[in-house]
Amino acid sequence: MIRGIHSQNLHSVLHEVLPVLPKIFQQLYALIMYYIIGIIIFLVLVVVVWKFKPKKKEAPKIVEQQKPVETLMPIQIYFGSQQGTAAKFAKILAEEGRKEGFDTSDVDLLDVEFEKQLVNGKVGIFLLATHYEGDPTDNAKRFHTWMQDKQPTLKGFRYSVFGLGNTQYEHYNRMGRSMNKSFEDQQSIRIYKYGEGDDNSTLEEDFNSWKQNIWSELKVTLKDLIQKNKSSNPNVVSKYNLVKVDGPEQWNQNGEFEFQTKQFLKAQLCPIISIEQLRQNENDGSTLLVKIDVSQTQLKYKTAMNIGVFPQNTQEDIEVVSKLLNEELDSIYELQVDGQKKIKLPFPSPISVKSILTNFCDFQGQVMKKTLKDLSEISQNEETKSRLEFLSSNEGKDEFKNEIEGKKKTVIDIIREFNIDINLSQFITICPRISPRLYTIASSNLKYPDEIHIAASLQFDLLEDGRKKVGLCSKHFLELINNKQQIRIDYRDSNFKIQDIDKNILMIGPGTGIAPFIGFIQERSVFLQNNQQKTNKYILYFGCKHREGDFIFRDFLQQSVGVVDELHLAFSRDQVIFGYQKDEQNLCIRPFALAC
Repeated sequence: MIRGIHSQNLHSVLHEVLPVLPKIFQQLYALIMYYIIGIIIFLVLVVVVWKFKPKKKEAPKIVEQQKPVETLMPIQIYFGSQQGTAAKFAKILAEEGRKEGFDTSDVDLLDVEFEKQLVNGKVGIFLLATHYEGDPTDNAKRFHTWMQDKQPTLKGFRYSVFGLGNTQYEHYNRMGRSMNKSFEDQQSIRIYKYGEGDDNSTLEEDFNSWKQNIWSELKVTLKDLIQKNKSSNPNVVSKYNLVKVDGPEQWNQNGEFEFQTKQFLKAQLCPIISIEQLRQNENDGSTLLVKIDVSQTQLKYKTAMNIGVFPQNTQEDIEVVSKLLNEELDSIYELQVDGQKKIKLPFPSPISVKSILTNFCDFQGQVMKKTLKDLSEISQNEETKSRLEFLSSNEGKDEFKNEIEGKKKTVIDIIREFNIDINLSQFITICPRISPRLYTIASSNLKYPDEIHIAASLQFDLLEDGRKKVGLCSKHFLELINNKQQIRIDYRDSNFKIQDIDKNILMIGPGTGIAPFIGFIQERSVFLQNNQQKTNKYILYFGCKHREGDFIFRDFLQQSVGVVDELHLAFSRDQVIFGYQKDEQNLCIRPFALAC
C-alpha cells in the first residue's frame, strides 16, 4: 500500500489511515487543515479587494520646461604675437570667458577676413604686441595696413585693446596705442578699457590687473546682445583626449593648430655647420657663433633679417618629466577631439610621448600665475589647493614674486614641491608651448648665400641653492656643440636694412647688438670688391665689459680695416675707451680718446 501511495487518491488514503491513528494526530491534522483553509480564504479576499478597488485619478505629471539659457554673442579674442606671449594671453582670456558663460575663442589675426568679421554688431578684443621699434608683429602686419584706411564696416564694431610692449624700446606699445586710436577714429564702440603691459618688468601682472573686471563689465555693456536659447549651453568647452595606439608615429598635419605649433610645423630643419665660442673667456658668460646650412631651403634670406630658432628639451629633461607623468617615451598617442566646438590642436598625431615633451612642452620657463591656478584645480589636497590659489591671486603677488619669480621656479618644480598627481593630458593642457627664440642674422646673403650665422648669448641663472639654471634654448645650443644635428628655424622679416648703399652708415651695437652690423660689413666688402661704395663711410661703435673677455667678433673686426672706416670701442669694466680711424696714408689703426 505504501509503495503505491503516489498513484492513489490522497483523500482515499487519508480516509483509510486516519481511523487507525491515535486521537492526538487526528486533532493535529484537523488544526492544520483549518489553518490552510483560512490562509486560502484570506488570499482570495485580498485579490478580490485589490481587483475591484476604485482607482484614484493619477495626478498629471508636471514636466518642467527647460529654462532658456542666457548666452552672449560670440566674442573673438584676436592676437598679434611675435613669440607667442600675446597668443598665450588670448588663450587664457578665451578660457576664462567660456567659464563665465561667453562664447569666446582666440583668433590669429593672420587668419581673419576683416571686412566680414570686424563689422557692426560683432565683438572683438585685441591683444597686440609691439615688435622691434614700434612695428606690428608678423601676423598683424596685414591688419595694421588695413586699419590705416577708412573702413566703413568698423562703425558700430565693439572692441577693446590690450597692448604688450617693452619700456626698453623707444616706441613703447606703439601698436596697441595706435590701433586703439584707430578704432576710436573709425567710430567703433569701446566695451572695455584700454590696457598696457610691460615685458621689461610686470607683464603678466599688468595683464591680470587689466582683465580683473572684464567679464562682469561685459555682462553689462553687452546686455543688448544677449540671446535666448532653449537648447543646451553652446559654450561647452571641447576637450581633447589622448588615446594610446599601436603603430608608427605619423603626424597628421590636417586641422587647426595653436599659434606656436603652427609656426613650428612651417619651420624647416637645417644642418649645423659649426658652433664656435666668440668670447675670449667664459668668466662672465658665453656667446656662440652658430653657422647653419640653409642651402636646401626654398626661402632665401637677406642681410639683417631675423630667424626664429625652435629649441628642444634635452633627452635628460624629458626622461625626468616622463617618469613624473608615469609615461614611457616610446608610447604613441592619437589626439581625439570631443565636443561640438572646433578647438585648436596642441600638436599633430599620432605622436610619441618623446616628441610631445621634446618639441611642444615648455616646462623649463618661468611659471605663470595661470599655471598655478590650473594646478590648484588638479590637486586633490585641500591645503595645496589653498596655497596655489593664494599664490595665483592678487593678494599673494608679493609671495609669488619672492617664492616663484625670485627662485625661477618652473612647472616641474611646483609639481614636485606640492607632490601633485598629474597625467600627460593634464600636463599638456597647463604647460605652455615652446616659443621660437628670435635672432638677428649676423651674416650677409651676398657673401654667404647658403649659410646663416647667428650670435647666441647663453642664459645662465645662479639659484639660491647654488644650482645653475640654464635657459631652454641655451641648453639646446650646448647639446648641439657635442652633437651637431639639425636645428629647426624659420625666417622673419625685418625693417632693419640699409635704405641707400651710397650714404654714410653710423652703426651702434653693444654686445650681441652688433650682429646685424656684421652682416652690413660683410656686405660692404662685396660692394667694394665690385667697385661700389667708394665715397661713403661705415662708422661702428661697439661696447662690452672687457677687451679680454666678451669682445665678440674681435678677430673679424680687426680684419675689417679698410671696410670699416671708423671703429670706436668702449669696455665698461676696463675703464678704457679705444678706437681707430682709417688713416689716409697707410690705413693703420690709431687709438684715440672718445668724449663720453
